[in-house]
Amino acid sequence: MGILSYTTPAFIILMLLEITYDWRKGTGYYRLNDTVGSLATGVLSQTSRLIVFSLGLWAMSGLNGALFPLWPEESVWTWVIAFIIYDCSYYWKHRFSHEINFLWAGHVVHHQSEEYNLSTALRQPSTHIMTWLFSIPLLLIGIPWQVVLACGAWNLVYQFWVHTRHIKRLPSWIEAIMVTPAHHRVHHAQNPEYIDKNHGGVFIIWDKFFGTFQEELDAVPAIFGVRRPLLSFNPFFANFQQWWQMLQDAIYTNSWKDKLRIWFMPTGWRPLDVEQSRPIKKYPLKSFQKYNPDTPLWMKCYAGIHISLAALSTLYLAMAAADFSSLQLYLLWVLMSAPLLTVTSMLDNQDMRWETLRLVLSWFCLVCFSHYFDNALWWVALSSQAVMSMIVIWALWPKKLVQA
Repeated sequence: MGILSYTTPAFIILMLLEITYDWRKGTGYYRLNDTVGSLATGVLSQTSRLIVFSLGLWAMSGLNGALFPLWPEESVWTWVIAFIIYDCSYYWKHRFSHEINFLWAGHVVHHQSEEYNLSTALRQPSTHIMTWLFSIPLLLIGIPWQVVLACGAWNLVYQFWVHTRHIKRLPSWIEAIMVTPAHHRVHHAQNPEYIDKNHGGVFIIWDKFFGTFQEELDAVPAIFGVRRPLLSFNPFFANFQQWWQMLQDAIYTNSWKDKLRIWFMPTGWRPLDVEQSRPIKKYPLKSFQKYNPDTPLWMKCYAGIHISLAALSTLYLAMAAADFSSLQLYLLWVLMSAPLLTVTSMLDNQDMRWETLRLVLSWFCLVCFSHYFDNALWWVALSSQAVMSMIVIWALWPKKLVQA
């Protein structure tokens, strides 16, 4: 079981504590729909990684020590130096993910939330491809791939706590060296003063050295989100919004050169002919309003229950993945991912049709593929399915019959 599997329960507990503190202080840094959207995106990301993780291990082990002998894994200095080198490589991966179109298409998912809290830290993409390339130098110089993976995991663990607005400033010596909540709030802001700043993961010194550091300014309150808002809580739309836009631009441009280079150009670049014929509406920052559609309270609670079950299921799957066959993993991934799409669509437009269809198909899968799961897992899935089905039946039941 990986480091992130061990720390995920702590992440959830800390998030619940922050939600409680936020509620008691009345600061309003959490919205249920935004939190559900972020967690749905994070759960989808984690379940997707379980499917492709074995391929990544194969590539990493093949490159390991290709140029230099492997470093001794039992040495403390191997871990210390590897952690620092990894954080430097993370800085460049993160920076290029903001500066190159196809890398931004994956990374933008993490920035789409218009709130900034601990649930934002869990909002991770499923389509952030090719970023493993930034680990190749570490593998080639002999850092064991197990050490690289562990350093990457601990890097992400550190980054969790900086996604908060409740911690203002820390002592100056910490602010000078480490990434802090104040530094990372700047990174998530869409204000012109803050865009593409503070890319460090653990150490802020890389930003100061390479010229991308920006202090949080009291006179410029951070406005979170992206300049082209997603306007949805659906994790599928979140992951493919930017990819779809670039694909459309590549199709509609008349220039074959632009069809090829659009993917590798600076973030936001579009072919001139497409920009003129198919302009994208840009929202002035002064008139920015958070995406917050009206949704009945029962729908929000229904979505909250679903995302809680999905988070617990993901944690279980991460812990017990080795006990399942590839076919079982794919089936579980489908059963766990489908509700994330349908319930977030309910939060967007109160459309019950997709969730109703999903429930029908899930019953079919549970009945037809019951022999693929042990009794305990099957009964848990069956029970949750029954509860959700009763809620939907209640919601769709003709009101006149209820009143009668």
